[in-house]
Amino acid sequence: MIARCETLAQAFDQLEGGELVGASTIVVSRRSWDALSSNEQDIYRIRADRIGIELWADDAISSHFVEVRGGDDAPPLSTERHV
Repeated sequence: MIARCETLAQAFDQLEGGELVGASTIVVSRRSWDALSSNEQDIYRIRADRIGIELWADDAISSHFVEVRGGDDAPPLSTERHV
């Protein structure tokens, strides 16, 4: 399962609302992640921990969307880093 959301906030809202069943990972662009304040980053980490979602930043992914993945145990891409 791979779904795309316009923003990180939208991805979390859909996950927390039960709209993206089976998801295990959120991947956001490194540029978008680095643009967040440390407080915002901490809030997203807490939200991810609370719902059991891995949160990754990827140097190669577009900043125009956020990917929500689930359903396979494939390793992360080489450009992805756990945040």
